This record gives sequence, structure tokens and C-alpha cells, in this order.
Amino acid sequence: MSKEGERSRSPKSSKTDDSDLETRMLALWTKSIQPLVTEQNDTFCGVVKGMVVGIVSTEIKDLENKMQTGFVEVNTKFGKLENKVDESFSDVKSTLERLEKAIATSSAPPPMPQTGGLLGPGIARSSGQGLAAPSYAGVVGSPAFQQPVENDVTTPAFTRKTNPTKLFSNMHGKEKVSKRNFTKSIVNLALEANLSEADFCVSGNSLDDRFDIQFSGESRIAAVKCLQFYESLQLGRGKWKPQFATNDTGTDIQFYIAPDKNPCQMRKEILCKHLKGILENLAIDKTFFVKKATGSIYADKRVVVSVVITGPESARLDWCHAKRIDLGIDQGAAELSFSSHVVSGGPGS
Repeated sequence: MSKEGERSRSPKSSKTDDSDLETRMLALWTKSIQPLVTEQNDTFCGVVKGMVVGIVSTEIKDLENKMQTGFVEVNTKFGKLENKVDESFSDVKSTLERLEKAIATSSAPPPMPQTGGLLGPGIARSSGQGLAAPSYAGVVGSPAFQQPVENDVTTPAFTRKTNPTKLFSNMHGKEKVSKRNFTKSIVNLALEANLSEADFCVSGNSLDDRFDIQFSGESRIAAVKCLQFYESLQLGRGKWKPQFATNDTGTDIQFYIAPDKNPCQMRKEILCKHLKGILENLAIDKTFFVKKATGSIYADKRVVVSVVITGPESARLDWCHAKRIDLGIDQGAAELSFSSHVVSGGPGS
């Protein structure tokens, strides 16, 4: 009985001992170990925080230094650029002042707009291509400004010097258009040529099929404006900008703009067109083209013949014989038909 009694008491005693041990261990942890762990953790966090703050502060200072240095360099570059721009504008202003003084004191005649060739420094026309917009300095410095010949009382009207500051316009089919509508169309074309309404004046009847466009300003400057407007109409390869004005019924009427021409030039153009018809009858399988400015007729992009005006009532033909023979054109037959037209007093003869 004593053994059974001892066995039954031992489990209770063991359980009580474990509970006391756990309580003492918990008390030891709370009293001694936990404060040490907390202290070590706080110390480690402080060290890490200090390291992070130091690294970030250093990087921020470096970035600020770089930004300040960069702003200084940018400000320096902008300062130099401003100085260069000021110097450039000063040079341009002084150059314009010298040009204005030269124009005001010079007695040179106004220039003639050219249909081809060299207009001035860096301004050249290649065959089949339109002119680029000429520079003011290039046109003013061109030989056209140095021409000594002027129209006077002894100048024959047939070979008079043309007016380089004026353009002429006529309506297709001689349709009548109001001057107001025509002017509105010209203003739109002028704006595309970087000109304003104040740069020209349109003259003509209130309702007409012909109008004149006179460009304003000193004669040489007006000639440059006129050339700038006329060249802006050309798109190259024989193509032109659309030129239309609205009549009173709201219909768009096409008009044509041309520079001033003396009777000699007009006669050359008319005779050249008639000569084209003669050649088409002699070489029916060939196509011919007229270049009115030079009075020349082309076939296969080569000159065949040119009309040379020798007087108010006479003209001759200047042949490219190699091309004439290649086309099989009888020179005698062509010249006989042409001279008959000139002598008989046909249109343009």
C-alpha cells in the first residue's frame, strides 16, 4: 500500500515542479534577458539609422553641388549666346543702315526682273526649274542695278525698257470681274509670297477683264517685291499656282499674270507661236514646244530654231541645223512660210 501511494503522488509533484520552473524562467527573461535584447536592438537600429542618414546626406550634398555647378555652366553659356546674338543683330542693323543710305544716295536705275540666268550672288536658275526666293542683298548687288540706260524721249517704244515694278493681269475669255474680288485674290497670293497688302496697288475699272498691279516703295525695292511676287507663282516644270477671282455670279474665273513687255518682246512671242505651227506641218510626227521668253522652239528637249527680231517690221530665224536635219525639216520651206507671214502683215508680224 505504501508503494502505490508513493506512485500516485509523484506525477502531481512533477507537474508542479515544471510549472515553477517555467515561472522562474519567465521572470528571469523579463528581468534580465529582455532588457539586454531591447538595449542591443536599440543600439543596432541607431547605428543603422546613423549610417543611412550619413550616406543619404552625402549623396544629397553631392547632387546639390553638381546642380549648382551645372546651373553656373548653363548661365555662362546663355550669357555667351546672348552676347553673340546681340553682336549679330548689331551687324545686321549696321548693314541695313548702310544699304538704306546707299539706296537713298544712289542714282542707279531700277533692276529688270530676269527670266533666267544669274540674278545676283548665289541666285541662279537651272533649266526647267523655278527660282528660289532671291535674297535682298543678292538682288541689290546684282548687275541689273548698274544698268546705265534709261528710257527717254529718244527711246523707241518698240525697244523701250520694261517696267520692273509692275505686273499686268487679264481674265480668261475676257470675263468681267470686280476690282474688289480681284484685289482679294491678289492679297491672298501676296501673303503666300511674304508680302502684305501695303506692298502693292491694283488699278483698273470697277468691273473689268484687265488689271494692273503696281508695287510700292523706292524703285529698286519695288522691283524686288515685284520679282518676289511673280516668282512665287511659279511651281517649277512649267506649272503655276492656281489664279482665280470670283465674278458677280459666284463663278471662279481664271486670270493670268505677266510682267511688262515691250512691243519687240511681244512680237517675238507671237511670231514664235506661228513658227511652231509651220514646223508641225513640216514634221507631223514630232511634238514641238515654245519658250516665249527667248523666242525658241524645242523638240526632244533641244532647240530647233529661234526667232530673232531685227526691227519693227523684220525678223529672221536662227537654226540649230543638226537638230533640223535630224527632224527632216526643209529649211527653205519653213523660211518661205515664215517670211510670207511676216511680209504679208499677219497677226504679230
